[in-house]
Amino acid sequence: MASHETTRLTCERLYPNAKLSSERIVPLSLLDATSVGYSATCAAWLFERPAREHQLDLVDHLRQTLIITLDAYPQWCGQLKAVTTVNNSSDRGRHQASHTQRFGRVSVHYGTRDDPGVVFITAQSTTTLDKLHPALRTSTQPLWDRNTTHLTEHIPSTQLANPLSKAAIHDRSACLPTLAIQLTQLACGGFVLAVKIAHPLADAQTLVQFAKDWGSISRAILRKDPLPILTPVFRPDQVDALAAGDINRDAPDEAIILQTEDLPIHRYDWWNPEPGSSRPSDVPEAFQREKIIPAGKHIPWSEWDRESPVSHYVVHLTRHQVEIIFEQLRDSSDSQLTRHDAVLAHLWSCINRARQMHDDNGPVHCDLACGLRSVFHLSDAFLGSPILMVNVEMTGKEATMTAAAAAGGQEMLPLGRIAQRIRETITRINDPAGLGAYLHRLAYEKSPQRIWMGFLGQRHMMVTTWARAGLYEVDFGLGRGAERIIRYAEGVLENLDGLVLVKEAPPARDSEIADPPSTSGWTQHGVDISVHLRTEDMERFLRDPLLFPGPKRGGT
Repeated sequence: MASHETTRLTCERLYPNAKLSSERIVPLSLLDATSVGYSATCAAWLFERPAREHQLDLVDHLRQTLIITLDAYPQWCGQLKAVTTVNNSSDRGRHQASHTQRFGRVSVHYGTRDDPGVVFITAQSTTTLDKLHPALRTSTQPLWDRNTTHLTEHIPSTQLANPLSKAAIHDRSACLPTLAIQLTQLACGGFVLAVKIAHPLADAQTLVQFAKDWGSISRAILRKDPLPILTPVFRPDQVDALAAGDINRDAPDEAIILQTEDLPIHRYDWWNPEPGSSRPSDVPEAFQREKIIPAGKHIPWSEWDRESPVSHYVVHLTRHQVEIIFEQLRDSSDSQLTRHDAVLAHLWSCINRARQMHDDNGPVHCDLACGLRSVFHLSDAFLGSPILMVNVEMTGKEATMTAAAAAGGQEMLPLGRIAQRIRETITRINDPAGLGAYLHRLAYEKSPQRIWMGFLGQRHMMVTTWARAGLYEVDFGLGRGAERIIRYAEGVLENLDGLVLVKEAPPARDSEIADPPSTSGWTQHGVDISVHLRTEDMERFLRDPLLFPGPKRGGT
């Protein structure tokens, strides 16, 4: 039984100060539409007690600054809607590009009195920051059990919009929000701020950018400075414009479709169940009278035991340990390998060992969510979910090896081989021509949500990376001087076997620092890796002598 109590105090809908003169309808991108069925993008920040000079009404201050911030994000106060008919002939879609009117395409409608607004919840809890995140956690608990200390009650429980859910399709009057925020004040004077948003509107980069913008408004008001001009870029059409060929024609260009065959992505077909499976095929009502031709592989449900208990730990690698792992790649001839490649290769090999894949010649998969802003030449302020999941594939044996192995007659550390496969796969997907062809194919899928590019269970590790997203750069100006007061920030995932989140560790306090100061980028304070594994496998994972390289040491 919990030794503390959390009480919800208020729940209201907030709207921008600036009112629009008429309704706006903006089709989201093809990539945004693929994420309709994803879990919400969600992050929680744990803040220290505000400095004495900022002893203000925290709830009112954050509420008012949020309203100002929403002036730059009015679409997040609107409704998500989807095309749920095969031949959309609605008047509202008449002036939109024809490819945006196909089944499964999603748009945001905002600027009317029907807008659901942003849910803003306030709560108070008898718990403290030290209970939620021990101050010296990174040095004293490199393996942090999140099953016993989690943030569930500090995350908004609000149901967010999914315009393709059966409930939404059958009840068009439902008007669910796309964004919910909860502010929980703690007994110690600190607070938790959690932001949860529908995935088609925001990936991690977008969510953190919003939090930074909100923080900049807060700082300006506290310092009595002029309000900054916020410049988020909401132009989902810029992504679709990168599709090869003419995606408004009635039929796809088969020559372009062929160019996608070698892309390193899964094509698991939701409408193509495994033979003998009792699971429904999830074919939408609009297509149930048609003969369904498979568009991809069966989803391998038999590989995922959804009844087994799952454990959740945060693994902290110090900066020194990251450098040791990175040094293992030095013998590789690939000079493009990064610390992120190294950390990912190391973690994947540890998970495969825990799953006892040592002698397995079947495929295992690192399903890695890759951001595409850079390859698309989009700014960090570009809103939405321009992401794609890639399939890094090796045999279980290859991705588990721990001793030096020969490759083409040349001696190479196995970790280098795994890291090379990761880098090669990312390089293959970061090809503008290939991505343009992929967008063309996606525009002509029966439904953008039909093909799933990842999976979970024994042969999959599904990775989302928040490295360099700037989680710890969010600053509401509540510290002393230029001090930031975030103790910990967490990307919130469901507790499912194989889910992994990689991110920066929190900036260390002076008492924790064992390594000399560094400016080594996102690994400067070490790396936090959130790992969800079947409990039986997690027990082996925690005992792995190779999990933490080098001598044991504290600090970052």
